[in-house]
Amino acid sequence: MRRVACAALPQIRAEVARDPSLASPRAALERVGEVAHAFGTTVMLGMPDDETGVVWIEIGGCAHLHGGEASLARAFAARVQGLGHACQLAIADGPRVASMVARFGVSSRTEGAAIVPAGQGAAALRALPVAALALDEERTQWLVDLGLATCGDLQHVPRGALASRLDERAADVLALLAGDDRAPLAPWRPPEVPEEKIELEWPASGTEALVFVAKTLCDRLAARLAGRGVGASRIAIVLSLDRAFVPPGADAVFPVELALPGPIAKVADLFSVVRTRLDRVELPGPVLAVALRALDLARVAPRPLDLLEPEPKAERALPRVVAELAADLGASRLGTLALVDTWAPDERTRLVPLGERALPGRRTRMTTSALEPSRLVAPMRLSLDALARSTSLLLARFDAVQWWQRRSTSRDFWAVWLVAPRDQEPAASALAWIEVGSQGDGWLRGWMD
Repeated sequence: MRRVACAALPQIRAEVARDPSLASPRAALERVGEVAHAFGTTVMLGMPDDETGVVWIEIGGCAHLHGGEASLARAFAARVQGLGHACQLAIADGPRVASMVARFGVSSRTEGAAIVPAGQGAAALRALPVAALALDEERTQWLVDLGLATCGDLQHVPRGALASRLDERAADVLALLAGDDRAPLAPWRPPEVPEEKIELEWPASGTEALVFVAKTLCDRLAARLAGRGVGASRIAIVLSLDRAFVPPGADAVFPVELALPGPIAKVADLFSVVRTRLDRVELPGPVLAVALRALDLARVAPRPLDLLEPEPKAERALPRVVAELAADLGASRLGTLALVDTWAPDERTRLVPLGERALPGRRTRMTTSALEPSRLVAPMRLSLDALARSTSLLLARFDAVQWWQRRSTSRDFWAVWLVAPRDQEPAASALAWIEVGSQGDGWLRGWMD
C-alpha cells in the first residue's frame, strides 16, 4: 500500500518557542495529524529523537480522489502551511522508506513532494546518509569511518558481512536496504473534544484584541473539523483571566458556551459566530489565554453540485445567518413555531428553540368553530369604554379550562372592529382579537386578516 510521510522541519522546537500557542512539539504534531485524516484512511504520528515530527498517512485507494499523488501532496502541504508549519513530503510503498526520504532526501522532488515509484524503494535510498537508518551513534560512526557514508554504499556490501556487524537489527536493516518495508501503521485517534488555545503575551482588557486571536483559533479548529468531516453544533470560548484582578473566591476561568442551530465547519461561518458572541461579552478582568472548543460534533454530508441548475445561495447562507442571530440574541430566543394541542387559543403556537426536535404531547392542530387570529402581538391593555362603542362578536368563552393549573382561566375572546379616530388621515379600521378577563380588563392579543 502507498504511504505518504510528512516530516516537519527540525526547527519544530524553534517554532514552538516562537509561537506559544503551539504549546509543545507534540501538540503541533497532533494538529497536523488531525488535518491528515482528510487525505487517507489511517494516520500515525511519530517523534524521533531529533524532535522532527513525522506524520504517516495511508493513501492507498485515496489518491485518485485528489487528482493523483502529486495533487494530494500539494493539497496536504497547503493545509499544513495554513497551520503555520513547514513540511517535507514523500510518498513511497512503506512508512519507513517514506519517512527516510522525507527527512533526509534533498533531490528527486516533484512539485514539493518526493514521489518514489512503486517498487523503487531501494533506488530511492541510495543517496540517503547512513544516519537515515536510525542506528545507534557508535555503529553509525563506525560505518562512516569505513567509508560507508550512504545507504547505497551499504547495498553493495555482502549481506553476510553486513549482518555480522548489525546484530539484532540485521534482518530489519537488510530488508529496508532492499526496499522491502512492510511495517504496519498504528492508528492514531484524535481527542474527543478538539480544542485550540492561544496564550497572550500581554493581558487583553477588551474584546477587540480577542477578535484577532479568535481568527487564528477558528482557522485551526476549522482545519481540524475538515479533517474529521464533521461540523460543530456547540462551541465554547474559554477565557483565562488574570488572577490579580479576580475577586477572592471567584473562578479565574470564564467560559462562554454557544449552542448553534446547526453544525458549521467553514472557517468564515465559525469566525462570524465567534466574533458576534465576543462582541457581547463583558470581560470580568484582563484575559491571559483564549481557548476555543467544539463540544458537540455532527457529521456534515457533502452536497453535490448540479451542472444544469444554479446553486441556491440562500440555502448556503442561511445557516450562517441563523447562527449569528443565535449568538447575538441567544439560542432560547430563536426558533420555529410549533402547534400545541391546547384549548387556549393564545397558547396554540410556541417557540421551539433550534436544535430541539419536539415538544411534549401531540402536535396536531385542534379543530374549532371559533375564528382565530392570523397575527399575534404582545398583549396591549385597551379601554373597555372603547370596546363598548365598537362592533364586537363573542368568539369563545373559557371557564375553568385547564383546571389543574392554579391560575384563573375564566376568559372571553372577542372579535372587535377597531376604528381609528376621525381626525387621523387616512382613516383606518381592522378586525382585532380581544381578550376580556374575569376582572373586566381588556387586552389586544392579535389581528384577523
